[in-house]
Amino acid sequence: MRNTMVKTIMLVSALVFTASATNVEKRVKFAPGTSEATLQGSWDPAKAGRGESFDRYILGASKGQTMVVQLKSSGQASLYVWHKDYNNGSLAENSGQDSSCTIKLPGNGDFNVDVGPAGENPQKFSYTLTVSIR
Repeated sequence: MRNTMVKTIMLVSALVFTASATNVEKRVKFAPGTSEATLQGSWDPAKAGRGESFDRYILGASKGQTMVVQLKSSGQASLYVWHKDYNNGSLAENSGQDSSCTIKLPGNGDFNVDVGPAGENPQKFSYTLTVSIR
């Protein structure tokens, strides 16, 4: 009984920590029969560490499909969508508390959706990210 209780507390602690972490990297999986996923997260400069800091969501898609990304945040946030190598530049970007991008995908493979701070003095914010592929 005690062992089960300790495992449960550890699991709940891990889930809470993961939900509030910065620098998340997560593969997006759509529920069977759907083409849209909604994710919740938060960004905190105190947890950002040094250098660039963002949450990354990765999803596979095919050339010619259309990806729609919507970001609603409690503070100023940036949104970047890119394919393969970010050194080639983003496919789309936007910033603000309510931003979106619609992209006709140029190739097959993994696409990255990055959510991070915007502006000179980034503040903690929570967000809802909705991604759909058509």
